[in-house]
Amino acid sequence: MIDVEKISEFSHVLLVADNASFANASVLYSYILTLHKKVSLQNSTELDVKFSFLPWFDKSRTVVASSAELVINVGSDSKKLYEELQSKHIKINQKMATSLYCGLFLQFDGFSSNRADGTTFAIVSELIALKAEYKKCNLYLRRREPLSRFRLRAILFKNLLLVNDAQEAEIELSDDDLSASGATLEDAFIVMQEALNIVNVRKVTLIKCDENRKILKIVKEI
Repeated sequence: MIDVEKISEFSHVLLVADNASFANASVLYSYILTLHKKVSLQNSTELDVKFSFLPWFDKSRTVVASSAELVINVGSDSKKLYEELQSKHIKINQKMATSLYCGLFLQFDGFSSNRADGTTFAIVSELIALKAEYKKCNLYLRRREPLSRFRLRAILFKNLLLVNDAQEAEIELSDDDLSASGATLEDAFIVMQEALNIVNVRKVTLIKCDENRKILKIVKEI
């Protein structure tokens, strides 16, 4: 876990994040600015447009800030980050609250996951009290998707096969599918997660459609 107090020892901090951890990176970016330190943000993968409502989305770059004294590869556990901030008595401003809410939304599958307990919702309530823009977050995360993902979704669900008494779903994905839709492998991972919403399905396997038939990812009902 990130030692947020250690950050204050450096004059220039680089935050490296992907789509799963960008919300947490936005939290830390806001916090570092309150310390009057220089902070840079690098995205290790192309950021999803649905995160464009978050603070500092337009500050993220693909190039490395070579002058950074401390490089932090940001994790995706927003609950732990919140607890770390609380334990150090760090004030959470509105930008941080919005970003934490977003991170929790992702971490607990829109708060529908069985892992979301009373503590989770207590944190959410606290963030809303701190003026987190939760309505905007819900709008963007639930409704804002690139056209390429819609195209890929149609392809993948057409390729979906139910096996093992319809308790498992197998989905084939080819390079041509990605090229035709303009989507990415990360988009495919998001779509395959949605297949868990099919009645009785408890496991989804994404398989590379070639002679090797490599398993790309497996997700299971929790």
